[in-house]
Amino acid sequence: RMEDETGTYIFMALDGKGEERLIIFCHDAGSKMSPTGRMAAERLVNEMVQEKLRDDGGGRKDSRSRSPPRRGRSDSRRRSPPRRNDSRGRR
Repeated sequence: RMEDETGTYIFMALDGKGEERLIIFCHDAGSKMSPTGRMAAERLVNEMVQEKLRDDGGGRKDSRSRSPPRRGRSDSRRRSPPRRNDSRGRR
């Protein structure tokens, strides 16, 4: 639907880090007010994302925090480093 409306070709692809990216192709860059071109497709995508976030109750409070908050100190801080064997096989 978006592709037909804006005259673009849109798909998802993985970048070099393995993260998904939305790719929008079109010979026409479009403009702020144009109903066609890459800028129009980007506007429609952003509108759909905002609509989805509103419907889902606003999404995350901070989009950068993707992992659960830490509680207390990490176990790695309490442990001493493992002992290593020396070149003669002794500890």
